Amino acid sequence: MREYNPIYKYGMSERRKKVKKKALYKKWMSMLLAGVVTTTGFMGGTVTLRAAETTNWIGDEGLSGTADAPKPDDVVPDANQFRYQKEELAAFCHFGPNTFNEIEWGEHYGNKAPSEIFTLKNDFDAETLVKTLKDAGFKKLIVTAKHHDGFCIWDSKYTDYDVKESGYKDKNGESDILAEISKACTDQNMDMGLYLSPWDIHEPSYGYKDENGQPTTPENDKKDYNEFYNNQLEEILGNPKYGNNGKFVEVWMDGAKGSGANAQEYNFQKWFDTIQKYEGKGVDGRDADCMLFGAEAYTTVRWIGNELGIAGKDTWSKSKVDKNANTINSNKQGNATVGFEDGNQWTVPEADARITSGWFWGTKKNTPKTMDELSDMYFNSVGHNATLLLNIPPNNQGTVDKAILDRVTEFGNNIKETFKTNLAKAEGASVKVSEVRGNDETFKPGNMIDDNDETYWTTSDGNKSGEILVDLGEKKNFDVVSIEEASRTVRESIITKVEYRNGDSGAWTLLEEGKTIGAKRLCRTSETTARQIKITVGTTDGKVPMISEVGVYKTTEGMEKANPIPKGMEVIDVTDKNVEDGKGFTFKGTWHDENQPQYINGTNTWANKDAEFELKFHGTKAYLFGTVDPGHGTVEITVDDGKPVTVDTKASKRAVGQKWFETPDLEDGDHTIKLKVTGKAAGIEAAAVINNGGKGMIELESDSYTMNEDETKSLKVKRVGGTKGKITAKLQPNPGTAIQDDYDTTLIPEIVLEEGQTETTADVKTRRNKNKTGDQYFTAEITDVSEGAILGFNKKAKINIKDMESSEGSLAALVKECESYKKDWFTSGWDEFDSALKQAKIVLEDKNATPEKRNEAETALKKAKDGLVKREKYTAEDPFVFPWREKANATLEAEFAELHNTGAADEKWKLSVSDGDWASNKKFINCLNGDDTIAIPYKVEKPGTYHVKLTYRSGSADNSLAWKDDAGNIKAGSVVAGNTNANETKTVDFDIVATKAGSGILTLEGDTKDAPQLDMFEITPGDDIQRAEFTVNASVEGDGGTITPDGATTVTEGNDVTFKITPDKTHKVADVLVDGESVGAVTSYTLKGCEERCDHRCRNLHRQHIQKKTVSISRQK
Repeated sequence: MREYNPIYKYGMSERRKKVKKKALYKKWMSMLLAGVVTTTGFMGGTVTLRAAETTNWIGDEGLSGTADAPKPDDVVPDANQFRYQKEELAAFCHFGPNTFNEIEWGEHYGNKAPSEIFTLKNDFDAETLVKTLKDAGFKKLIVTAKHHDGFCIWDSKYTDYDVKESGYKDKNGESDILAEISKACTDQNMDMGLYLSPWDIHEPSYGYKDENGQPTTPENDKKDYNEFYNNQLEEILGNPKYGNNGKFVEVWMDGAKGSGANAQEYNFQKWFDTIQKYEGKGVDGRDADCMLFGAEAYTTVRWIGNELGIAGKDTWSKSKVDKNANTINSNKQGNATVGFEDGNQWTVPEADARITSGWFWGTKKNTPKTMDELSDMYFNSVGHNATLLLNIPPNNQGTVDKAILDRVTEFGNNIKETFKTNLAKAEGASVKVSEVRGNDETFKPGNMIDDNDETYWTTSDGNKSGEILVDLGEKKNFDVVSIEEASRTVRESIITKVEYRNGDSGAWTLLEEGKTIGAKRLCRTSETTARQIKITVGTTDGKVPMISEVGVYKTTEGMEKANPIPKGMEVIDVTDKNVEDGKGFTFKGTWHDENQPQYINGTNTWANKDAEFELKFHGTKAYLFGTVDPGHGTVEITVDDGKPVTVDTKASKRAVGQKWFETPDLEDGDHTIKLKVTGKAAGIEAAAVINNGGKGMIELESDSYTMNEDETKSLKVKRVGGTKGKITAKLQPNPGTAIQDDYDTTLIPEIVLEEGQTETTADVKTRRNKNKTGDQYFTAEITDVSEGAILGFNKKAKINIKDMESSEGSLAALVKECESYKKDWFTSGWDEFDSALKQAKIVLEDKNATPEKRNEAETALKKAKDGLVKREKYTAEDPFVFPWREKANATLEAEFAELHNTGAADEKWKLSVSDGDWASNKKFINCLNGDDTIAIPYKVEKPGTYHVKLTYRSGSADNSLAWKDDAGNIKAGSVVAGNTNANETKTVDFDIVATKAGSGILTLEGDTKDAPQLDMFEITPGDDIQRAEFTVNASVEGDGGTITPDGATTVTEGNDVTFKITPDKTHKVADVLVDGESVGAVTSYTLKGCEERCDHRCRNLHRQHIQKKTVSISRQK
């Protein structure tokens, strides 16, 4: 979606001000009465410089003049449209054959009977659906009475392709889902809308057909589909049992239609007349015509242009229509229709979206969106002058999944709680303005906080702009500023900017800048502290702004906005291309600008290989924010022409607003970052700069920690971007699911970082709670930061407390995870890990193990797991070693090979290591094509045959793999490893033959064709591997105990043998000697990997100071 975005400018640098001091002096003096000298920005702490505070604020007191109301606009909403935009929330209900067949569009039902495709056996539960929506704050339900498949969920006399013919009956013996929903809506007094698809795949009259039902031209059409559709409209709209008390306020005509021989031109005018005949203004007291969606020039509710629930940041409620040509232009910009300021028809912007991934319910598309996702939808639809139409799909049992209903309730409750308390109406708060129309109390500023849409504040004729000052009386936390325009005289004013400051004087900080207000504008930011908020509004020549309501709110936790850039950092937007003030972007090559609300400041730009940019900034540290994506690649970056570094912006999943580069700490001054795209593509949204005179930014080292009960943990606090001066703060613990019984609420350590100090620690402490509570959490947040310092990215950490009484489950989960690890994935730490894993299994199997014992085992296993060092590549120093011992095996992971790509740098099918859940280590070799090779350093200790099982995927039956060894230790060979299904994991068995021992490089490539995708090679030794035999003799001289096995034991080279030494009751083990060296007083001893001649003598049986016996163990080859 593309939006209007002004080019933001930031405050002038000191260098710039000195250069233009004389020229600016006169300009400043001339602007004193006007107010602002320089503005700008969007979010992140840009300070607005002001020459002086010149506005004399006017309150409700002392207003004694009179004035006429402003002349209404020529284009305004009717009663239905106005109500819809004020009501904000509507629900969609998609239910039909697709619900039972795991599809979205029913294009392939063919001649299947209704009973085969609509198989509802239970009574449809409309009551729960509608009541849940009503309680959550939804004001309207639009029902898909007929989707594109043509199936009708009411008993239609014009077709037998309906719910009655499916065999469904409700508890009253009726076959009419639409009637059931209508009754529920009537009971709850919820408005209804009708979705009746003009495209009807099943209906024989759809398209142009001759008398035999064969496709023909329009002039020879013998079956009139327009009449059929009109009959169905009359059948529903003319029947009082349908709708809310027999009324529909909106009819949805989805624009989808057939093509080719089945094309059908629609007689919209006939249909519109029918709709208004039953639902239009004046019918049974209706105060406005029925709203029409998708009705060409007659549209009064328009599609927002996407199905994401997102409207453009600056969205107007007017379109340009041509009734004669029956056309509509709603100004599509990117993926959003943003409308026109000067449009000639009011069209409510309706943002439709799905609470799950599909319009219709399905077993694989029944997970509701998160609160974060729904909150983003709300603020980017309702908050951008649109309505939100959210689809809530019933399931194949005729109910709505509990998880979906719960999320609807949660969503509604969060909206209600967020907007329940208007801080502008709190005791001690006030609302004042720059001017009141005619000094008339009728238009007083207090009208903006009276919750009455019919009252408003406005300015005098000729004054097309004004300012609103909301003084909260004291500093308060907030994150939303709400602005609404007046009643049905809405003229869609321009919101120039919203600013805030901490006191009642001084500089203003910009919160948001934009164009439209409309029914509602929600200026949303991350949590901010301020006392005063100033809103500047305006409109076009000859008009005046008319504001009905303003509000300042603090959202619930569920609706908080996650701001990736900390407050106080200077944000340089990619639209800032003027570097005369010492900061901004200069782009070289082709860059593609995008405007969407999910981007920082709503802007992004991206480019392909070889494009460049240069960023100038002043400060001590800078960060680059942008998009990571599977289709993106590497960039080369230099800071102040230093050593280039390479950053990879590729990711397995697309994400915007990501911090993917940061400079080191720099001297306070002017700096330059240069970037060149060296891979496929790169996207940049903004730069964030620490520019506070070298004082720097503090933050926690991590945003998440895990603790045991009764533990003290020291959290590291870092300082970056400068160490000038002293910084103080506090670490405040706050409750989550954990309460005072679970952590020390009184421990609020002071954080002190002296000048030059870059890090310190602050403690948090948990308590021992012997109740079985399950894992819980609290948070630790840095607060009360001294003035001038910036609170960084990790200002708050979530502290998870492991519940000892529930530790069996968490220990079992950890053991299960660790059991999937393979020794070959790591270069060190395996023995300690393996030992900890074995001990954890013993504790897990011990039903009498105490919580403390389980927790100890879990802690030890986690520590050992963290100590594993992952293998990155096979090297000459760390080669793959072919397993030669009996029953041995080893896994060669293909991704550890060295890659040698022969294609160009921008090759489409480039040899690479790719991610995939199907692969054993979640990675595999991809695109081993043409002359590409991969190289594996190896070591063969025993010649012979090695059996190999290769796991792979292939999309060609002819794919194959060949190998060779330039060192001559391994015979060259090949194997066919093909398949026609690229999504199916396959294995193939073959042998690799080593003719002699030695080390070298095993090279793999495609044989006669390309190679498959390579996951792993599971290798075991063959029967022809030659191993030596050893004889181990064990004996005890005299009495005092036994050794097992006793006498001669044959052991194959490489194998282990364990001896158990058992003293008599009157003896104990005093010592054990191996090769003349003591190994301690052990009762068991294992000879590891017998590989050479050695003698072992064990002196181990000692009766309490009475006699000593010797056990001898020797081994001979």
